[in-house]
Amino acid sequence: MPRADGRHRALMWGGTGGAAAAVVTAALLWAPGQALAWAAGVLAAASAAYLGQQAPQQLQEALARRRAARQPTAGDPLAVAVEIRDHDYVTLDLGDRVVDIPAAGHTLRVVVTATGPPAVVLTGLRAEVLSRAEASGDLARHAAEVPVRRFEVLLDSDPPRVRALAGSDFPYRIAADESEVLDLLVSTERGLVRWVLWLDWTSAGRQGRTRIDLQGHAFRTAARLPGGTR
Repeated sequence: MPRADGRHRALMWGGTGGAAAAVVTAALLWAPGQALAWAAGVLAAASAAYLGQQAPQQLQEALARRRAARQPTAGDPLAVAVEIRDHDYVTLDLGDRVVDIPAAGHTLRVVVTATGPPAVVLTGLRAEVLSRAEASGDLARHAAEVPVRRFEVLLDSDPPRVRALAGSDFPYRIAADESEVLDLLVSTERGLVRWVLWLDWTSAGRQGRTRIDLQGHAFRTAARLPGGTR
């Protein structure tokens, strides 16, 4: 169903165009030899009057829609998914419960996908240790899997280090709907570590960093030999 403002514009144009047509018809009947050039001028003036009222507003609306479509969102221009792979477990007794913690030497797979039209350049990756505690437990083996692109996370360094393996290092460029898969070999020889990753990026003139964790919770990694673990 047509909108009311559309009907209003149509009526305005119909009124303007009808009046102009009536004047032109009368002129042609009165003086056909001189009226053609004058009639063209009258119709052009009527069209200009209509466009002068409507075209600027329509143009501004179209430009506003285009700017809104191109405006980058305030959030991160990427999505991150994580998975712990190649992991054995250390079974720890925390007093109120017994838990299985991924043992040092496991692989953390990080999949980064650009979500918007601008390309995103990944410029760095850093680890942050949130806490460390003494712990002891028993090591349970788990079947390993083959990694893809490899890094290692050295949690015992101060500050922790993320180091590329096999010559693969930042920066990486990912276009819209493309992904970059990173396998991080995580190591510590000191107790139980809670930690997160920070992924640095640039996109469309913006810079930022994205926290990487397990659905809002810090990663936890236990040393393979905490207090007699074999």
